[in-house]
Amino acid sequence: MSSTAAVPREPSGRTGVRALARGLAVLDAVGAADDGIGVTEVSRAVGIDKATGSRLLATLRDAGYVRQREDRRFELGSRAGWLAQRYVRRVDELCQVAGPHLAKLRDETQETVHLAIQENTDVVYLAQEVPERSVRVHSAIGTRLPMYRTAMGRAIIAELPEPERERLIGALLREADRSGDEIDPAVIEADVESARRRGWAAIDRHDDVTRLAAAIGGPEGAVVGAIALSGPSYRMEDRITERAAQVRSCARRIAASLVERASAV
Repeated sequence: MSSTAAVPREPSGRTGVRALARGLAVLDAVGAADDGIGVTEVSRAVGIDKATGSRLLATLRDAGYVRQREDRRFELGSRAGWLAQRYVRRVDELCQVAGPHLAKLRDETQETVHLAIQENTDVVYLAQEVPERSVRVHSAIGTRLPMYRTAMGRAIIAELPEPERERLIGALLREADRSGDEIDPAVIEADVESARRRGWAAIDRHDDVTRLAAAIGGPEGAVVGAIALSGPSYRMEDRITERAAQVRSCARRIAASLVERASAV
């Protein structure tokens, strides 16, 4: 029997997923390099042997996701740039369409309004409208937070189809366990179910700020993002129902505007 035949083999599905994960990690390493990166550096960064790193880079090069310069170092290729442009266009479109609606909600409530999208198990803040008040809430654009830690994240989870919702909650719990973040699965599931029934989510971080959020629906039941209204609890706590209705209405108007824009193209 040959030595190759004697080596235990993983199921092809598992092997394929691992190879994909490694390939994406290699692509990340290339993208993070300021002035190109060599095979040895990539392999060290990803934690793989040099031969595997070389094979993965060759595959990515042949597909156009990376290119090899004359000095043998690698940098991102045109295919990666194409994907990045599509992502930027999608985000820009959402921000452009949502912008007037966010400003209207800010003016109606005189509170801060946020826009975010889901990225894996996080939400990423894309835009915000801040009122001209001495006491107001502010979040930096580009901020990334675990979905279970935000009202917008819970609002998005609540609107997902049940199989996807359960899968995502499981992934969030595993991520929290890896990071040492103590969360109660029963609390998360109860909050998400409550958000699903009401059509809006809330979260209490015990910081005297009230946050209300609603998901933005897309074509065929997709969820494209979420908005949130944030303000000091002393201004918000007696108007939760009213403010939540305003948030839901704003999210629906954004969704309708997205559909209208898509139909006009």
